[in-house]
Amino acid sequence: MTTTPFETTFDVRFYETDGLGHVGNTVHVGWLEAARDPVFKLFLPDLDLSRWPLILASYKVDFLQQIYYGKSATVKTWIGRLGGSSFDVYQEIWQDDKHCATGTTTMVHFNYETQKSAPIPDDIRAKMEQHLKD
Repeated sequence: MTTTPFETTFDVRFYETDGLGHVGNTVHVGWLEAARDPVFKLFLPDLDLSRWPLILASYKVDFLQQIYYGKSATVKTWIGRLGGSSFDVYQEIWQDDKHCATGTTTMVHFNYETQKSAPIPDDIRAKMEQHLKD
């Protein structure tokens, strides 16, 4: 089964570039976070922060190619791994048909009242499975 990623496109803004003329490495992390919104909406469609059910456990970014000003960049987002209460979001940043960066973020379904992880509900898990990376 082939799954379709969520896709988010960003216009590269001038201030996101560094002295070498390419996008600074901290910008990648911001794009990856913003492009996780469709995953967040699987848990909480209205993104109501007073009921937020997730916590970030870790993230890693690998820089493969430089990204430049003047052309848009697209982030493709999948579920990379699906556990009982945690999951990995696997993402790729592309520009001009070149794979420029890869990111993996581990998220935990979390109960802020008990300060403990909680199982991912079955209905949400089913939606996540539609976006599992092959």
